[in-house]
Amino acid sequence: MQLFLYNFIVYLILPLTIVKLLYRGIKNRDYLKNWAERFAIYPNHQRDIWKKRKTVWIHCVSVGETKAIYTLLEKFQKKFPSFHFLITNGTPTGRKVELPSSKKIHRSYLPYDANFLVSRFLQIYQPKIGILIEKEIWPNLINQCDQKKIPLLLINGRLSNESFKKYYEFKKFYTPLFNKLSKICVQNSSDKKNFAKLTSNEIQVMGNLKFDQAPPTNTSEKSKLLKKELKINKQIVIVAGSTRDGEEEIILDQIVSMKRQNITLILVPRHPERFSKVESLLKSKKIKFVKRSQSSWVNSTPNIVLGDTMNEIYIYYQLADVVIIGGSFLNYGSQNPIEALKMRKPTIIGPSIYNFKDVVTDAIKSNALVKINRIGELPLVIKKYGDKKNQKLLINNSKKFISKSEGSSNQALKIISQYF
Repeated sequence: MQLFLYNFIVYLILPLTIVKLLYRGIKNRDYLKNWAERFAIYPNHQRDIWKKRKTVWIHCVSVGETKAIYTLLEKFQKKFPSFHFLITNGTPTGRKVELPSSKKIHRSYLPYDANFLVSRFLQIYQPKIGILIEKEIWPNLINQCDQKKIPLLLINGRLSNESFKKYYEFKKFYTPLFNKLSKICVQNSSDKKNFAKLTSNEIQVMGNLKFDQAPPTNTSEKSKLLKKELKINKQIVIVAGSTRDGEEEIILDQIVSMKRQNITLILVPRHPERFSKVESLLKSKKIKFVKRSQSSWVNSTPNIVLGDTMNEIYIYYQLADVVIIGGSFLNYGSQNPIEALKMRKPTIIGPSIYNFKDVVTDAIKSNALVKINRIGELPLVIKKYGDKKNQKLLINNSKKFISKSEGSSNQALKIISQYF
């Protein structure tokens, strides 16, 4: 009955997805591209092409999940060189994330979770196995894979206490879905505990794929070029990475209050559709700034830079003396701190951490991360860790923390290989 109601709602709102895509396309034109894939419309010859291939299908909804599979994909290709890999996304930003260069890696949007769309998607691509990254639970997708005997694995799974409560309210609906998954592999013991209350399926702790992420090979070179373009010499560079709505203003106010001419703050909004909004904020405050997209035109060292480009977070972090993790100062649950820690940068995080609670807690216990409880503490912490002498211990601790947390890609590959 619940699945019937779910499908009724899906078919009811499916026409509205066009309106949603158009609306999002006003702010981000990438939402206007590749609509056919979202509605499982493919060229007629596609089925014949994919029928001849051994295909591993991996679904990553957005940026973080797509970055997380990079190392896993590299290892997969070496072990199974004859296989093709279909990577599906739900967002344009996820689809733009760089993956290993190969003619056997293909990109597409996952269609909306309507029975006839999912059925056509699976008929066209005919994957030998499906892999869902982190927490992508689509009822019709899971049911269709179960009916077609396609092994479907949840890898790098996570289920925070907040998310668990929402799932538990509809346990009768979700438990049969979780039970149909061929394997559930989670990041840590708290994720295992939460999943165990929702399914009779065996749950395995595998670690976090994001610890195996490596910055692109040209990161250092591009960072040096950006430093030269911005004419940064003795500046203390503060990068506020993946900031969310409302955070740029409060972070900016704290940095401006320091009245330090030797600081360059780089603001990097999480979503590209917010670049113009942050630009308007800076103009309203009558603050001089430059945009990263125009950095080659800079005449003198700026105090404020708007990071209005995509897929350059590692370049910004490489340039940083101190990193501030966005999404953690207002109630967004934080963004991923692992990238900054992997770059061996003194990293500051705010009080809202529920999306990455275990990672943050472990990093704090390892003295690899600095957590502050209110935004007003930011200037003092920046003054402390902007000093090279105070950075050394924090950087060494982050190096040890990352080192002991790596290796989940090997674990994931071992698990997935059992199905071939």
